[in-house]
Amino acid sequence: MSEAQAVSPIVTASDWDPQKRILRTALKGPVSTADVAAWKDGLARAVGGISAGSDFGLLLDLVGYEPADLGAHKAMRTVIPELLASHGMRPAFLDLFEDAPEVPVSVENGIRCVAFANAHHDKDKMAGYTQRIGRNEQRFFTDVDEAYAWIQKFLE
Repeated sequence: MSEAQAVSPIVTASDWDPQKRILRTALKGPVSTADVAAWKDGLARAVGGISAGSDFGLLLDLVGYEPADLGAHKAMRTVIPELLASHGMRPAFLDLFEDAPEVPVSVENGIRCVAFANAHHDKDKMAGYTQRIGRNEQRFFTDVDEAYAWIQKFLE
């Protein structure tokens, strides 16, 4: 198999850094519904490591994310909005759809997400999100390092 034909490895990872107060999560490669379920479970474990009453920033790394099928994409697309809404942040993604249902925003265990950075390889998609739904506390990037630097600065 040539390098051009090589399939990207599947990456599902989540990590909580209590010193920097950043929760990083990644979902990459040709992911299946089972991969999304594993990612969601790992993300829940990482969130479980955040102390009650804490503020945090969330970095979502989807650079290289390609769902294997529509079922995998449907399974993935609710995870982050639900996490944000259950930690005090109304997901900007809701503003992409005129008929989107309102999602109740709450704060579980006093744990509040105060900044969200989404990194994805599709430049046009990220530019569109920035223009349509970008917020002071919710930003969209194509470069993971740039997203990480922004979230660090936001949390200072």
